[in-house]
Amino acid sequence: MNTYLKLEDIRAVHMEHTSKCNLLCPQCARVREGQVTPGLPLTELTLKDYKKIFTPEFSKQLDRVYWCGSYGDSIASGTWMECAFWLRYSGVKSMQLYTNGSARKPDWWKKLALVFDRPKDYVYFSIDGLADTNHLYRVNSNFDIIMKNAKAFIDAGGNARWDYLVFDHNAHQVEEAKELAKEMGFKAMVIKNTSRFVSNKEFKNNDSRDNEAVIDQRTGKKMHEISDVGNKNKSKFEYVIDKYGSWKEYVDVTKINCKYQNDKTVYIDFQGKLWPCCWVGTPDAWSPELYRDNIQKTQLNALEARYKKGFNSLKEFSMAEILEHGWFSESLVKSWSNKQSDTNGKLQTCGRTCGTDYEFSSNLESSNSEKVVLNK
Repeated sequence: MNTYLKLEDIRAVHMEHTSKCNLLCPQCARVREGQVTPGLPLTELTLKDYKKIFTPEFSKQLDRVYWCGSYGDSIASGTWMECAFWLRYSGVKSMQLYTNGSARKPDWWKKLALVFDRPKDYVYFSIDGLADTNHLYRVNSNFDIIMKNAKAFIDAGGNARWDYLVFDHNAHQVEEAKELAKEMGFKAMVIKNTSRFVSNKEFKNNDSRDNEAVIDQRTGKKMHEISDVGNKNKSKFEYVIDKYGSWKEYVDVTKINCKYQNDKTVYIDFQGKLWPCCWVGTPDAWSPELYRDNIQKTQLNALEARYKKGFNSLKEFSMAEILEHGWFSESLVKSWSNKQSDTNGKLQTCGRTCGTDYEFSSNLESSNSEKVVLNK
Protein backbone atom coordinates (compact mmCIF):
# COMPACT_ATOMS: atom_id res chain seq x y z
CA MET A 1 0.00 0.00 0.00
CA ASN A 2 1.44 3.38 -1.04
CA THR A 3 -0.90 5.60 0.99
CA TYR A 4 0.87 7.29 3.92
CA LEU A 5 -2.22 7.30 6.16
CA LYS A 6 -5.94 7.52 5.57
CA LEU A 7 -7.97 9.93 7.65
CA GLU A 8 -9.75 7.14 9.51
CA ASP A 9 -6.39 5.54 10.44
CA ILE A 10 -5.02 8.52 12.38
CA ARG A 11 -4.84 8.08 16.14
CA ALA A 12 -2.60 10.98 17.19
CA VAL A 13 -1.83 14.53 16.11
CA HIS A 14 1.41 16.36 16.85
CA MET A 15 0.73 20.11 16.97
CA GLU A 16 3.16 22.98 16.79
CA HIS A 17 0.84 25.73 17.95
CA THR A 18 3.24 28.65 17.58
CA SER A 19 6.70 29.74 16.45
CA LYS A 20 7.00 32.06 19.46
CA CYS A 21 9.26 31.19 22.39
CA ASN A 22 10.87 33.00 25.30
CA LEU A 23 14.16 31.10 24.99
CA LEU A 24 17.10 30.98 22.57
CA CYS A 25 18.44 27.43 22.87
CA PRO A 26 21.52 27.17 20.62
CA GLN A 27 20.59 23.88 18.93
CA CYS A 28 16.98 24.88 18.22
CA ALA A 29 15.87 25.48 14.63
CA ARG A 30 14.57 28.93 15.62
CA VAL A 31 18.05 30.16 16.66
CA ARG A 32 20.97 31.22 14.49
CA GLU A 33 24.09 32.72 16.10
CA GLY A 34 22.21 33.78 19.22
CA GLN A 35 19.32 35.43 17.35
CA VAL A 36 15.89 34.35 16.21
CA THR A 37 16.38 32.87 12.74
CA PRO A 38 15.86 35.65 10.16
CA GLY A 39 12.82 34.99 8.01
CA LEU A 40 11.03 32.91 10.66
CA PRO A 41 7.35 33.95 10.71
CA LEU A 42 6.30 34.68 14.30
CA THR A 43 2.73 33.50 14.41
CA GLU A 44 0.33 31.05 16.03
CA LEU A 45 -2.78 29.02 15.39
CA THR A 46 -6.19 30.14 16.63
CA LEU A 47 -9.35 28.56 17.99
CA LYS A 48 -10.87 29.00 14.53
CA ASP A 49 -8.10 26.80 13.11
CA TYR A 50 -8.68 24.12 15.75
CA LYS A 51 -12.41 24.02 15.12
CA LYS A 52 -11.77 23.53 11.40
CA ILE A 53 -9.17 20.80 11.91
CA PHE A 54 -10.66 18.87 14.81
CA THR A 55 -14.15 18.02 13.62
CA PRO A 56 -16.32 16.05 16.08
CA GLU A 57 -15.84 12.83 14.11
CA PHE A 58 -12.07 13.26 13.83
CA SER A 59 -11.58 14.21 17.50
CA LYS A 60 -13.41 11.13 18.73
CA GLN A 61 -11.02 8.77 16.93
CA LEU A 62 -7.89 10.36 18.45
CA ASP A 63 -6.09 8.77 21.37
CA ARG A 64 -3.93 11.85 21.89
CA VAL A 65 -3.00 15.33 20.76
CA TYR A 66 0.38 16.63 21.84
CA TRP A 67 2.14 19.96 21.49
CA CYS A 68 5.90 19.85 20.92
CA GLY A 69 7.57 22.71 19.09
CA SER A 70 10.31 22.62 16.51
CA TYR A 71 10.39 26.43 16.72
CA GLY A 72 8.04 27.55 19.46
CA ASP A 73 6.71 26.77 22.91
CA SER A 74 2.94 26.78 23.29
CA ILE A 75 3.06 28.65 26.60
CA ALA A 76 4.44 31.70 24.75
CA SER A 77 1.21 31.94 22.75
CA GLY A 78 -1.75 34.03 23.82
CA THR A 79 -4.19 31.72 22.01
CA TRP A 80 -3.01 28.31 23.16
CA MET A 81 -4.87 27.92 26.47
CA GLU A 82 -8.32 28.51 24.95
CA CYS A 83 -7.51 26.02 22.19
CA ALA A 84 -6.39 23.40 24.72
CA PHE A 85 -9.52 24.02 26.81
CA TRP A 86 -11.76 23.58 23.76
CA LEU A 87 -9.90 20.45 22.65
CA ARG A 88 -10.24 18.91 26.11
CA TYR A 89 -13.99 18.58 25.55
CA SER A 90 -13.88 17.77 21.84
CA GLY A 91 -13.66 13.99 22.23
CA VAL A 92 -9.84 13.65 22.17
CA LYS A 93 -8.88 11.04 24.75
CA SER A 94 -5.68 12.63 26.09
CA MET A 95 -3.39 15.67 25.69
CA GLN A 96 0.30 16.26 26.39
CA LEU A 97 2.34 19.48 26.40
CA TYR A 98 6.14 19.69 25.98
CA THR A 99 7.44 22.98 27.41
CA ASN A 100 10.44 24.74 28.93
CA GLY A 101 8.13 25.88 31.74
CA SER A 102 9.88 29.22 32.10
CA ALA A 103 6.92 31.47 31.32
CA ARG A 104 3.59 32.43 32.85
CA LYS A 105 2.79 32.71 36.56
CA PRO A 106 1.87 29.91 38.97
CA ASP A 107 -1.85 30.79 38.79
CA TRP A 108 -1.79 30.11 35.04
CA TRP A 109 -0.30 26.68 35.70
CA LYS A 110 -2.94 25.93 38.33
CA LYS A 111 -5.61 26.66 35.71
CA LEU A 112 -3.82 24.38 33.25
CA ALA A 113 -4.05 21.53 35.77
CA LEU A 114 -7.84 21.90 35.62
CA VAL A 115 -7.70 21.43 31.84
CA PHE A 116 -5.13 18.61 31.86
CA ASP A 117 -7.12 16.68 34.43
CA ARG A 118 -7.23 13.09 33.12
CA PRO A 119 -4.82 10.24 33.94
CA LYS A 120 -3.07 10.40 30.55
CA ASP A 121 -2.98 14.22 30.34
CA TYR A 122 0.61 15.31 31.01
CA VAL A 123 2.97 18.26 30.94
CA TYR A 124 6.55 17.33 30.04
CA PHE A 125 8.90 19.96 31.48
CA SER A 126 12.20 20.25 29.56
CA ILE A 127 14.69 21.08 32.32
CA ASP A 128 18.32 20.38 31.49
CA GLY A 129 20.08 20.64 34.82
CA LEU A 130 19.64 22.59 38.04
CA ALA A 131 19.81 26.28 39.03
CA ASP A 132 23.45 26.67 37.98
CA THR A 133 23.26 24.71 34.70
CA ASN A 134 19.80 24.66 33.10
CA HIS A 135 20.26 28.13 31.55
CA LEU A 136 23.53 27.14 29.84
CA TYR A 137 21.52 25.39 27.14
CA ARG A 138 18.04 26.79 27.85
CA VAL A 139 19.25 30.33 27.23
CA ASN A 140 17.09 33.01 28.95
CA SER A 141 15.34 30.45 31.18
CA ASN A 142 14.87 31.04 34.90
CA PHE A 143 15.17 27.94 37.07
CA ASP A 144 13.30 29.43 40.04
CA ILE A 145 10.34 30.37 37.84
CA ILE A 146 10.28 26.86 36.33
CA MET A 147 10.25 25.24 39.76
CA LYS A 148 7.42 27.50 40.99
CA ASN A 149 5.39 26.81 37.86
CA ALA A 150 5.95 23.06 37.98
CA LYS A 151 5.08 22.94 41.68
CA ALA A 152 1.87 24.93 41.09
CA PHE A 153 0.83 22.54 38.31
CA ILE A 154 1.64 19.40 40.30
CA ASP A 155 0.08 20.64 43.54
CA ALA A 156 -3.11 21.48 41.63
CA GLY A 157 -3.34 17.84 40.55
CA GLY A 158 -1.51 17.91 37.22
CA ASN A 159 0.63 15.02 35.96
CA ALA A 160 4.18 16.13 35.20
CA ARG A 161 7.34 14.55 33.78
CA TRP A 162 10.86 16.01 33.88
CA ASP A 163 12.73 15.66 30.56
CA TYR A 164 16.49 16.08 30.96
CA LEU A 165 18.91 16.56 28.04
CA VAL A 166 22.37 15.41 29.12
CA PHE A 167 25.42 17.52 28.26
CA ASP A 168 28.93 17.53 29.65
CA HIS A 169 28.04 20.45 31.95
CA ASN A 170 25.02 18.80 33.61
CA ALA A 171 25.75 15.05 33.53
CA HIS A 172 26.93 15.14 37.16
CA GLN A 173 23.54 16.48 38.32
CA VAL A 174 21.25 13.77 36.99
CA GLU A 175 20.90 11.94 40.30
CA GLU A 176 20.34 15.16 42.25
CA ALA A 177 17.69 16.20 39.72
CA LYS A 178 15.97 12.82 40.11
CA GLU A 179 15.74 13.35 43.86
CA LEU A 180 14.34 16.86 43.44
CA ALA A 181 11.83 15.64 40.85
CA LYS A 182 10.65 12.84 43.13
CA GLU A 183 10.32 15.21 46.07
CA MET A 184 8.27 17.68 44.00
CA GLY A 185 5.87 14.99 42.77
CA PHE A 186 6.96 14.52 39.18
CA LYS A 187 5.67 11.16 37.96
CA ALA A 188 8.82 10.34 35.99
CA MET A 189 12.07 11.61 34.53
CA VAL A 190 13.24 10.97 30.97
CA ILE A 191 17.00 11.26 30.44
CA LYS A 192 17.92 12.07 26.84
CA ASN A 193 21.02 12.30 24.66
CA THR A 194 20.64 15.16 22.21
CA SER A 195 20.92 14.28 18.53
CA ARG A 196 21.90 17.80 17.51
CA PHE A 197 25.67 17.61 17.60
CA VAL A 198 25.16 16.04 14.18
CA SER A 199 23.50 18.39 11.67
CA ASN A 200 23.65 19.61 8.09
CA LYS A 201 27.37 20.47 8.17
CA GLU A 202 28.27 17.06 9.59
CA PHE A 203 26.09 15.28 7.05
CA LYS A 204 27.95 17.07 4.25
CA ASN A 205 31.43 16.60 5.71
CA ASN A 206 30.83 13.05 6.96
CA ASP A 207 32.37 14.08 10.25
CA SER A 208 30.97 14.63 13.75
CA ARG A 209 31.66 17.29 16.41
CA ASP A 210 31.71 17.55 20.18
CA ASN A 211 31.14 21.24 20.97
CA GLU A 212 28.85 24.12 20.08
CA ALA A 213 29.26 27.81 20.92
CA VAL A 214 26.45 29.64 22.71
CA ILE A 215 26.23 33.22 21.40
CA ASP A 216 25.06 36.25 23.39
CA GLN A 217 22.00 37.78 21.72
CA ARG A 218 23.03 41.36 22.56
CA THR A 219 26.77 41.35 21.84
CA GLY A 220 27.09 38.57 19.28
CA LYS A 221 30.04 37.18 21.27
CA LYS A 222 30.50 33.66 22.55
CA MET A 223 29.33 33.23 26.14
CA HIS A 224 30.34 29.59 26.60
CA GLU A 225 30.29 26.22 24.87
CA ILE A 226 28.07 23.21 25.34
CA SER A 227 29.73 19.84 24.94
CA ASP A 228 28.65 16.35 24.07
CA VAL A 229 28.97 13.58 26.64
CA GLY A 230 28.86 9.91 25.66
CA ASN A 231 26.39 10.62 22.86
CA LYS A 232 25.05 7.39 21.36
CA ASN A 233 23.71 9.33 18.38
CA LYS A 234 27.16 10.62 17.41
CA SER A 235 28.66 7.15 17.74
CA LYS A 236 25.98 5.76 15.42
CA PHE A 237 26.71 8.52 12.91
CA GLU A 238 30.40 7.56 12.89
CA TYR A 239 29.39 3.90 12.47
CA VAL A 240 27.21 4.79 9.46
CA ILE A 241 30.06 6.69 7.77
CA ASP A 242 32.44 3.77 8.31
CA LYS A 243 29.92 1.24 7.00
CA TYR A 244 28.53 3.13 3.98
CA GLY A 245 31.40 5.45 3.06
CA SER A 246 29.33 8.62 3.11
CA TRP A 247 26.14 10.00 4.57
CA LYS A 248 24.63 10.45 1.10
CA GLU A 249 25.20 6.79 0.25
CA TYR A 250 23.56 5.71 3.49
CA VAL A 251 20.43 7.80 2.86
CA ASP A 252 20.21 6.51 -0.72
CA VAL A 253 20.23 2.83 0.22
CA THR A 254 18.71 2.63 3.70
CA LYS A 255 15.26 1.13 4.13
CA ILE A 256 12.65 3.32 5.80
CA ASN A 257 10.61 2.27 8.83
CA CYS A 258 8.46 5.39 9.32
CA LYS A 259 7.90 6.21 12.98
CA TYR A 260 4.87 8.45 12.52
CA GLN A 261 3.19 6.10 10.06
CA ASN A 262 3.68 3.22 12.50
CA ASP A 263 2.19 5.31 15.30
CA LYS A 264 -0.65 6.53 13.03
CA THR A 265 0.38 10.13 13.72
CA VAL A 266 0.46 13.30 11.64
CA TYR A 267 2.09 16.68 12.27
CA ILE A 268 0.54 20.15 11.94
CA ASP A 269 2.90 23.14 11.96
CA PHE A 270 2.28 26.66 13.28
CA GLN A 271 1.22 27.81 9.80
CA GLY A 272 -1.52 25.19 9.70
CA LYS A 273 0.26 22.92 7.22
CA LEU A 274 -0.13 19.15 7.43
CA TRP A 275 3.06 17.07 7.22
CA PRO A 276 3.80 13.38 7.75
CA CYS A 277 6.05 14.27 10.70
CA CYS A 278 7.78 17.16 12.45
CA TRP A 279 11.17 16.27 10.95
CA VAL A 280 9.94 16.61 7.37
CA GLY A 281 7.92 19.76 8.04
CA THR A 282 10.35 21.80 10.12
CA PRO A 283 12.56 23.21 7.31
CA ASP A 284 9.49 24.81 5.67
CA ALA A 285 9.91 27.91 7.84
CA TRP A 286 13.63 28.39 7.29
CA SER A 287 14.86 31.45 5.42
CA PRO A 288 15.65 30.50 1.80
CA GLU A 289 18.71 32.77 1.74
CA LEU A 290 20.29 31.56 4.98
CA TYR A 291 19.64 27.91 4.25
CA ARG A 292 20.30 27.86 0.52
CA ASP A 293 22.85 25.04 0.93
CA ASN A 294 20.75 22.98 3.35
CA ILE A 295 19.69 19.75 1.68
CA GLN A 296 16.48 19.48 3.73
CA LYS A 297 15.38 22.98 2.71
CA THR A 298 16.40 22.40 -0.91
CA GLN A 299 14.39 19.19 -1.11
CA LEU A 300 11.35 20.78 0.53
CA ASN A 301 11.52 23.75 -1.87
CA ALA A 302 11.56 21.31 -4.79
CA LEU A 303 8.62 19.40 -3.30
CA GLU A 304 6.52 22.54 -2.90
CA ALA A 305 7.50 23.72 -6.39
CA ARG A 306 6.32 20.39 -7.81
CA TYR A 307 2.98 20.40 -6.03
CA LYS A 308 2.45 24.16 -5.56
CA LYS A 309 3.14 25.81 -2.21
CA GLY A 310 0.19 25.44 0.13
CA PHE A 311 -0.94 22.06 -1.22
CA ASN A 312 -0.97 20.85 2.38
CA SER A 313 -2.55 23.90 4.06
CA LEU A 314 -5.35 23.05 6.44
CA LYS A 315 -6.47 26.65 6.18
CA GLU A 316 -7.36 25.99 2.53
CA PHE A 317 -8.15 22.27 2.41
CA SER A 318 -9.63 19.64 4.69
CA MET A 319 -7.38 16.99 6.19
CA ALA A 320 -9.10 14.33 4.07
CA GLU A 321 -8.39 16.32 0.89
CA ILE A 322 -4.71 16.70 1.76
CA LEU A 323 -4.26 13.04 2.64
CA GLU A 324 -5.80 12.16 -0.73
CA HIS A 325 -3.30 14.43 -2.51
CA GLY A 326 -0.84 12.56 -4.73
CA TRP A 327 2.12 13.16 -2.44
CA PHE A 328 0.49 11.70 0.66
CA SER A 329 -1.48 9.03 -1.17
CA GLU A 330 1.34 7.69 -3.33
CA SER A 331 4.60 9.58 -3.97
CA LEU A 332 5.89 9.87 -0.38
CA VAL A 333 5.84 6.14 0.37
CA LYS A 334 7.18 5.29 -3.09
CA SER A 335 10.09 7.72 -2.58
CA TRP A 336 11.37 5.59 0.31
CA SER A 337 12.58 3.03 -2.25
CA ASN A 338 14.34 5.64 -4.40
CA LYS A 339 17.61 7.56 -4.26
CA GLN A 340 17.71 11.27 -3.43
CA SER A 341 18.61 12.15 -7.02
CA ASP A 342 15.59 10.37 -8.53
CA THR A 343 12.64 12.38 -9.88
CA ASN A 344 10.56 11.32 -6.89
CA GLY A 345 13.60 11.34 -4.66
CA LYS A 346 13.90 10.05 -1.13
CA LEU A 347 14.02 12.90 1.38
CA GLN A 348 17.21 13.05 3.41
CA THR A 349 15.02 13.64 6.45
CA CYS A 350 13.33 10.25 5.93
CA GLY A 351 16.68 8.47 5.68
CA ARG A 352 18.15 10.32 8.64
CA THR A 353 15.23 9.85 11.00
CA CYS A 354 13.69 6.52 10.03
CA GLY A 355 16.54 4.65 8.34
CA THR A 356 17.72 1.29 9.65
CA ASP A 357 21.17 2.12 11.09
CA TYR A 358 20.84 5.63 12.50
CA GLU A 359 18.65 6.98 15.29
CA PHE A 360 18.30 10.77 14.99
CA SER A 361 15.41 11.14 17.38
CA SER A 362 15.71 11.60 21.14
CA ASN A 363 12.09 10.61 21.66
CA LEU A 364 11.23 8.30 24.52
CA GLU A 365 10.85 5.35 22.16
CA SER A 366 14.39 5.79 20.79
CA SER A 367 17.61 4.27 22.06
CA ASN A 368 18.81 7.79 22.90
CA SER A 369 16.48 8.05 25.92
CA GLU A 370 15.61 6.23 29.12
CA LYS A 371 12.66 6.69 31.47
CA VAL A 372 12.79 6.48 35.26
CA VAL A 373 9.50 6.21 37.18
CA LEU A 374 9.57 8.40 40.32
CA ASN A 375 6.03 8.51 41.70
CA LYS A 376 3.02 6.38 40.81
